Amino acid sequence: MNQKLENLLQLALQTSERVREQTEDLNVGFNSQARTWELIVKYHGSLDVLEPLGVKIEYLIAGYAILTVPELLVENIVELEQIEYVEKPKRYFYEAEMPAEGSCIPQVTLREPNLTGRGTLIAVLDSGECVR
Repeated sequence: MNQKLENLLQLALQTSERVREQTEDLNVGFNSQARTWELIVKYHGSLDVLEPLGVKIEYLIAGYAILTVPELLVENIVELEQIEYVEKPKRYFYEAEMPAEGSCIPQVTLREPNLTGRGTLIAVLDSGECVR
């Protein structure tokens, strides 16, 4: 087991694609047509060495990036010195029935000064796509 890999990602990589497809979590981040994994990495230094290998890099901030990696290269990418930690994207669901409990808000609403958020509207919509 590689210490750089998130447990869920390790499980996904060790599970057959047929079985992964039957789960809601294990196949998230895998593109079966392109045979690539989308991975979130913590890194240091430069990741430029990955581009000639066909890895797409989307640099974020604070030493994080999103990599789109050909399936056969995932284990090689993890072994690079620059890569500190690798995880896969997660599937999140809209919490319609009990939104306060799903967001961990009761802890602040059940004590003085009983914050309600009345009059506040917030929406965060993210497709996960980067438009350039």
